[in-house]
Amino acid sequence: MNLIQSTSSLKSIGQLICAILLFLFVLFLAYLAARIAGSFQSGVMNKRGNIKIVEVFRLSNNKVIEIVKIGEKYLALAVCKESVTVLTELSADEIKEQEAALEPINFKDILETIKHEKKEKSN
Repeated sequence: MNLIQSTSSLKSIGQLICAILLFLFVLFLAYLAARIAGSFQSGVMNKRGNIKIVEVFRLSNNKVIEIVKIGEKYLALAVCKESVTVLTELSADEIKEQEAALEPINFKDILETIKHEKKEKSN
């Protein structure tokens, strides 16, 4: 009787470990998918391309004006739900191109500032 209970508990522990490992594997795959999707959307994969969106101005839910650099030319485009219309060609002098690189958020620094604020409040 005692032998049956010990093998049953070993089997349960084995199943728990397998479930935890499977969960960690799925979590790792989700992390990889998020990283790939994020780098694709931010344009990291397409940096060497000839087409670059310089600026977007939203007029309504499905209507925007975009300034696009194609090769060495700048174009103003009206993009609607089912159509794209070239408004005009712009010269490079007319464009105020901003290289706005987003700095990564360092959560460790944020947590340190919160810790210091809590220490100051408690003192």
